[in-house]
Amino acid sequence: MLADALVERYSRQILLAEVGGRGQERLLGSRVTIAGDDDAAGFAATLVRAAGALVTMASGAPGRIDVDAARAGAVVGRWHGCSGTVVTLVGRPCGRCLDPSVLALPAAGSGSEAAQSVAALVAGETLRVLLGLATEGRIQRLDIERGTFDGQTLSGPGCGACGAAA
Repeated sequence: MLADALVERYSRQILLAEVGGRGQERLLGSRVTIAGDDDAAGFAATLVRAAGALVTMASGAPGRIDVDAARAGAVVGRWHGCSGTVVTLVGRPCGRCLDPSVLALPAAGSGSEAAQSVAALVAGETLRVLLGLATEGRIQRLDIERGTFDGQTLSGPGCGACGAAA
């Protein structure tokens, strides 16, 4: 049961059907590691912390944000220039059996117009994973210059690591 101070602090989230009181308790009990060496990783961490999760920062590659949501799943964001990709790894395929070409585009790089957008999308996907709303992997791509955003489900038979768990 949430203390009155926590109910007041997180009241806007608790009102959401996707979160509610139980979801907020789940977020408050969540531990997340976010790896990245630029402002975008810090922005993603700020958003996830504001939702109530405990966030630990780790060193990572510029132009990339890696989120480890413990046993719940993982989220990876990459960007370069005006484009970005966010991959949510829940169920199948996992990070071990994911086709490496999925993360190869766009090429990693820093100084990007898409960095904050990718960071916000990474934070949102991390919350979906922590709340148990993400039931399968997916990839989302955005191109700010063209004004496009699309997503698709990641499917595959899985490997020994994720095949047994899915």
